[in-house]
Amino acid sequence: MLATAVLAAGAALAGAAPAQAAVPDRWGFAYLQTPTPAPGTILDTTRQWGGWKAGAPALWATVNQIGVGRYRVNFPNTASRNGVAHVTAVDNAPRWCQVFQTYPSGSSQMVEVQCYRPGGAPDNARFVVDYTSASGVLPPGPAFGYVKANPVGALMSSYNSAGAGNVVTHLGPGFYEVKLNGLGNALLDGNLQATAEHPNSPRRCKIARWTSTGGTILAYVFCFDPAGAMADSFFNLTYHRQRPIFGAVPPRYFAYLWSPALGGGTDFNSAGGVNTIMVSGVGQYMATLPLVGYRMTTVQVTAFGTTPDYCNLQAPWLVSGTTVFVRNVICFNAAGAQTPNDFFLTYSSNI
Repeated sequence: MLATAVLAAGAALAGAAPAQAAVPDRWGFAYLQTPTPAPGTILDTTRQWGGWKAGAPALWATVNQIGVGRYRVNFPNTASRNGVAHVTAVDNAPRWCQVFQTYPSGSSQMVEVQCYRPGGAPDNARFVVDYTSASGVLPPGPAFGYVKANPVGALMSSYNSAGAGNVVTHLGPGFYEVKLNGLGNALLDGNLQATAEHPNSPRRCKIARWTSTGGTILAYVFCFDPAGAMADSFFNLTYHRQRPIFGAVPPRYFAYLWSPALGGGTDFNSAGGVNTIMVSGVGQYMATLPLVGYRMTTVQVTAFGTTPDYCNLQAPWLVSGTTVFVRNVICFNAAGAQTPNDFFLTYSSNI
């Protein structure tokens, strides 16, 4: 099969040297604490923050439900046309959420989210959502990049902190190769997140495989329809190394991990804590992130592997003292049964 053949191949591209430091132009994160919010609900104030807070501390991100399982999140003073959004469902039952569309409205950035149950019928669900838009370059060391691609792989948004550019190639139905030039090193290092975006059809996207070769992060994205067949989709992908999912520093307290490889460069804790994962049930995993639990926080999860399985959060993460407990990452197959699966997890505070 085409997917199998390409995943077996490597890639080598040289990266360009970055010049000057930069931070994201716009960013925000938020958590929908109820699946049926009243109009204009302020999202959970312990699990939201954004770059707008520096100039307008009284403003909060809000949400309106505009259909079954469909929500419009308003990030104030965050308007942009070159960003990406990620969303993770938070539900004990099998649910997934995807981006429906994003667009600026006045000074606000709107992120519309659509959630589904197995089979592809819209359904209400809680979720966590992140948005960021960036420009400029970073000095060597930390790295940050993202793409938003359409169903045939054309770039709609793109950022590369090395200034080297990104490339997306459509390799087959629901199958994409993403090259983030100049962001890699000799080892697998950093974290990836992928989220389906589609205004008309239910889709799920995940990272099937990734490598770091010749300075390039090479990621293969698989997207699926509700039945588990590979299907073309818009998608958002973010890569971050020694920076949080939205790219800003500060915050100083953040962590990420890749479940197959604890202890390597894909397992990072900015405060020096030792991240751990414990199996807590069939397809359930509790991640513990010590020393980084400060103030407002966010978590995103993306499944890893070639199957149609997907991973969400079973319940909101907790902060106890300075320890973060992600309880639990929960993974499902296309029929909605819990099943073991690897995953990427990323966490950040606001300070």
